[in-house]
Amino acid sequence: MKRLYSVLAILVFTASFAGAQVVTERCWHLDKVQFLEHRQDFWRSHKLFSTSARPYSSVSGGFYNLTEAQYGFGLGLVDVPYSHHYAGFSTINGYRFGGGLALGVGVGYNKYNDGYAVPVFGDIRFFMGKERVKFFFAVPGGFLLNFADFKDYSRVFGNPSLGLIVPLAKSTHLSFSAGLLTQYTITKPHNRDSYVNMKLGLLFGK
Repeated sequence: MKRLYSVLAILVFTASFAGAQVVTERCWHLDKVQFLEHRQDFWRSHKLFSTSARPYSSVSGGFYNLTEAQYGFGLGLVDVPYSHHYAGFSTINGYRFGGGLALGVGVGYNKYNDGYAVPVFGDIRFFMGKERVKFFFAVPGGFLLNFADFKDYSRVFGNPSLGLIVPLAKSTHLSFSAGLLTQYTITKPHNRDSYVNMKLGLLFGK
């Protein structure tokens, strides 16, 4: 009789151990599946977040266009032609390099108090920072052509300026800058006029 009880006890113990092992294996399997699902959800959401944030992350390399309206008021002697004030617009096409450097060429139209000029120029600028709003330093310079009196009223100019860009959309930034424009007559004597100028425009690019 004791032998029978011993056999029954062994069978009960073995069955309970096997059942516990199956339950443990099932729980471990479910935990593993849930962990994998959580990890997939994390990377999926991380990818979506990164993709949605990428258009505003920084100014990247590629071709660009900058179209600006501008206004300048004269400094010093302003009672001679082409010295009191001017208003105009310009458009620049160029290439932005990944490190922040951008090179371009531009053309525009300036209306002075006593006439006009057509600026044809090169543009060098450098974008600074990694934030969405970026500062930049620009040095456009070239020729101011007057076809009505090319000899006396055409000039060379330089216009160093500081500004910032603010993202509006994936490939569009609002650009604002202020600087000092200095122009010289081409023929002697070399007359010089200076302006404080401000520019507002849109930067299109990748």
